[in-house]
Amino acid sequence: MLAARRLQQLGATATVLEKGDVEGGLGNTVISGGIVHVAWLPPDAAVGAKRDRLLAETDGEIGPELADAFARMSSHVIPWLVGEGVQMRAKTAGPATRWTFWPFRSGDGRRLHPDLGPGQAMSALYANFRRSGGTIVLGARANSLERVSRGRARWRVGYGTGEGQRSLLADCVLVADGGFQGNQEMLSRYVGPNAGLCLLRAATSGTGDGLRLLLGVGAGAVGLGRVYGHLVSATALESDELWPFPHLDELCLKGALVSRRGDLFPVTVDSPEGLVTRLARTEDPRGFAAIFDQGLWAEAAHQHTLGIPVANPGLVERGGHLCASETIAGLAAALGMAERRLARAVDAHNCEPGSVPIKTPPYRAVRVVPGITFTMGGARIGPDAGVQGPDGKAIPGLYAAGSTAGGVNGGPRGGYIGGLAAAATFGYIAGGSMAARVASPISRPGQGQQP
Repeated sequence: MLAARRLQQLGATATVLEKGDVEGGLGNTVISGGIVHVAWLPPDAAVGAKRDRLLAETDGEIGPELADAFARMSSHVIPWLVGEGVQMRAKTAGPATRWTFWPFRSGDGRRLHPDLGPGQAMSALYANFRRSGGTIVLGARANSLERVSRGRARWRVGYGTGEGQRSLLADCVLVADGGFQGNQEMLSRYVGPNAGLCLLRAATSGTGDGLRLLLGVGAGAVGLGRVYGHLVSATALESDELWPFPHLDELCLKGALVSRRGDLFPVTVDSPEGLVTRLARTEDPRGFAAIFDQGLWAEAAHQHTLGIPVANPGLVERGGHLCASETIAGLAAALGMAERRLARAVDAHNCEPGSVPIKTPPYRAVRVVPGITFTMGGARIGPDAGVQGPDGKAIPGLYAAGSTAGGVNGGPRGGYIGGLAAAATFGYIAGGSMAARVASPISRPGQGQQP
């Protein structure tokens, strides 16, 4: 939507095909917390600081050219959004939440809230786009992408609606399908054979339609296999009240994470994103529990730095699984695990250098599940948001943004650098790139072309 509005401002015409069938769409933006940050810095921070953080968070996987483009162009995002009438405020005193869609989401269970900040932001873009003559086709699922050669590169996009199959011919196509976290076959192929058993902590519309189309016309793929998400209560598989919040990340990262049988699962990463990816690749993503003591449970009651609901008391208030006992034996019985096996797991955890020992009763346990919000990898893009082949050569007229674009988030530790900021920034970049291509005399031999 940002790219579409940017195109209008630069004199081009655009049509938006929205897979969701409701106003504002059904992408992750409308159910997000609304925090716009660049690797945990505000988008209006110093360009050099943002570039350094992007490279550090992803361990260099983002690449210097993309990091530079992201760092520079994200500076335009907040003024642009405010100019569109999007309301933003600081949610907490932390730098990451300086620019958050207002009114804030309260942190309740998954549901659409058109009157809250994320929903209002999308509504503002929809209204402005339509007011300027733009067309949005709701309930449109893209299902074909074909290059049409008539002296230059043009693209035909086929899509289905409730009224049948249709198509558009355009100079440029921007693909932003939201990722493939809602597609079990793609999760199995790229992340892990049982990754589809993870909780879909996201909108259901992200099934990788656009990525499949781009790969089918020769796009390169980068970073496939990693995901962004959080650990949540296993009860969230049955109740929407327990996702997207509260997170149980700290209980899993600091406590003892054990398998269904009670064996210790080695936590060798320090980020929720890295841990979610590791658990998604296991044989039994739904079989884990976090073991911790009263000290860590008391710590879980502290205010979250991002202003989101905390596990204590949010987990219990929303009906999530939690059991407690004065002894490890009692905890094992409550979990249906062998006492000696769980005791060995707790002992091994306590012996790990730097671990948070489990020593103060009552001992507690929560059954957890990795919740996937979006897949990190996707089509290879350049700093202009243009789609590239495996050799790095641009495919004329194709662009990607958001979770369709690979090589932005990622890295061995998870490397989450801000989903909303990445989508907005590369949408902004793509809008400028497409407008320049449409305006070029070489690419405009006739009238009526549109991106």
